[in-house]
Amino acid sequence: MTHRMLRRPLAILAAVMLCGCTLSQAAPTAVPTATTFQPEIALGSPVPTLARYDASSAVTSTPNSAGTQAAQSTAPAADEATPDGSDATLGAMICGADDDAPSTAHTVSATIDYGERTVEARHLVRHFNRTATAYSDLVFNIEPNYWLNAFQLDGVSGAATYGLTGRRLTVQLAEPLEPGCAVQIEMTYRMTIPPLGAGAASFRGYFSSGDRQINLGHWLPTLALRVSDAWITREAFFAGEQNVLDIADWDVTLTLTNADGAIVAAPGDVEVLGDGRYHGTLRRARDYSISLSDQFVVAEQESVTGVQVALYTLGDTEIQTADGPVDGAHHALAMATRSLELFTERFGPYPYDRFVVVQGDFPDGMEFSGLVFVSSTWFERYTGKPDGYLTLITVHEVAHQWWYARVGSDAALSPWLDEALSTYSEHIFLEQFYPNLTDWWWQFRVEDYAPTGFVDSTVYEFTTIREYINAVYLNGVRMLGQLRRDLGDAAFFDLLARYAATYDGQVVGSTAFWSLMSPEQAEATRQTRQQFLRRP
Repeated sequence: MTHRMLRRPLAILAAVMLCGCTLSQAAPTAVPTATTFQPEIALGSPVPTLARYDASSAVTSTPNSAGTQAAQSTAPAADEATPDGSDATLGAMICGADDDAPSTAHTVSATIDYGERTVEARHLVRHFNRTATAYSDLVFNIEPNYWLNAFQLDGVSGAATYGLTGRRLTVQLAEPLEPGCAVQIEMTYRMTIPPLGAGAASFRGYFSSGDRQINLGHWLPTLALRVSDAWITREAFFAGEQNVLDIADWDVTLTLTNADGAIVAAPGDVEVLGDGRYHGTLRRARDYSISLSDQFVVAEQESVTGVQVALYTLGDTEIQTADGPVDGAHHALAMATRSLELFTERFGPYPYDRFVVVQGDFPDGMEFSGLVFVSSTWFERYTGKPDGYLTLITVHEVAHQWWYARVGSDAALSPWLDEALSTYSEHIFLEQFYPNLTDWWWQFRVEDYAPTGFVDSTVYEFTTIREYINAVYLNGVRMLGQLRRDLGDAAFFDLLARYAATYDGQVVGSTAFWSLMSPEQAEATRQTRQQFLRRP
C-alpha cells in the first residue's frame, strides 16, 4: 500500500496524517545494542488483541457471549449428496499424488448486483496437505468482516463445525487431513459492499462502493498461512495492513446484474462470456481482486517483455493547465509499462501475462496480485511533469508485484519488507528515467519528514499513522540507501534479485532477507543495521 506525504494535506485527513515535518532527529528514536543477526518475530507469535474498526461477525447464527459465532455443518456420507446438491466428496479426504500447483485452489461463482451493491457467492476450496503432520481444521481470512454488516456467511458444506470471529473463520473438518491428502469444502456467503468511508476509513476504499465505482479488494476468503502447526491470522489495526497471504490458484466466474454499461477490471486471463458474465483465472496469486464501473475508459500497451498493461480510468484524466491539456492516463500507462520493464530487468520476471492499473476513488494506492489502484487525486493533480505523485504512486504499486505478489511477507509484523522496498524502488526508477529528479525525491519524499523509528517495527507499535510511515517507509528507504552504499551497486542489486528469486511464492520474515548476505557483507552492513533495526 502507498502512503503519500502531502505538503498541504486535505483538511479531512489532517487529524489522521499527523505531519512529522517538525521532527529534527534523523536517526531512530533509540539505538539498539545487539550486534549480531537476530531472528524476527516468529510468524506464529501472538500479537495484541485489538478491536476491529467498524467490525461485526455476521453469520446466520446468533453471537455467543464472547462475540464468536458458530454453526454446525454435518459432512455427508460418501453415498449422499450435500443438501445443496453439490459433490458428495465435500469434506472427505482424497489421497494420492499431487502436482506442483499451490496447495490451495479456489473456484468461485459470484453474482454482483451493481445497482444494489451486493454480492452472492458460492466458493469451493480445495486444499492439499503438503506438511508432515495431519491437522483437523482450516482457517480463513475474511477481510470483508472488518466492515459493519458487510459479510454474511450462509454455510460451509463439508465441515463438521465452523465459527467466524472477527476476520478469522475456523472450519473444523470431519476427519483430520493427513499428509499427502486433499479436502474440499464449499462456502456460501453474501456481501453488502460498504460505501466509501471518510477520514481514516477512506484509506480502505479498496473494498467499497462509490458513485462511479465498486472496488472489491480482498473480498474473497483466503486460506490462512500455516506455520509450525498453526494458522496465522493477524488482528485488524488502524495502521498499515495485517495480511499474511499464501499463494493459491483462482478460477472465478462473475455474473453482473443491474449493471448497464458496467465492465470489470480484473487481473490474469479474463474471458468475456456475454450477458454480463466474465470468467477469470489467476495462478499462484495471493488474492483475486477486481473493480467495476460503468464509466471505465480502457487503454492498453504491451511492454518490451510481452506483458499486456491495461489501464482503467474514469474518464476525467485530461487536465487543463496553463500550457494546455495534459493526459494523466497516458502518463500513468507509460509509467506503469516502463517500471514493469525496469523491475523485470533488475528484480526478475513479472509473474503474469497481464498487469492492470485502476484509477481508484480513494486515497493513495493499493496493491494486489496482478492489479493495483492509483488514486483519482493523483490524476487530478497531474501537471504534465513527472515530479509528482502520479509518477511515484504508480511506480510504487508496480514494485509491489515483486515485494508482495512474488515475495510475500507478514504485513503486520514485518511491513518494511514490502513497503520500504517498494518505496525505494521509486528511487531506482527515477535514477533510470529521470536522474535529475533523484535529489528532489530524497527531499520531497523522505527528508522533509525527518523520519525516525525502527525500520523493523510491527504495525502494532505505533500510535499514529505518521509514526508508522516515518519508521517503516521513510527510515526504511534511508536504510536501503545506506545498505547500497555499504555493499556497492552490483552487490546491492544482486541481493534484491536473489531475494525475489529465492523466496518467490513464499511468505518470509526479515531473517530471510538478511540471510542472503555473505559474512563479509554482514560485517560491511553491521553499523547500518545497528542504526536502523531493533533486531539487527
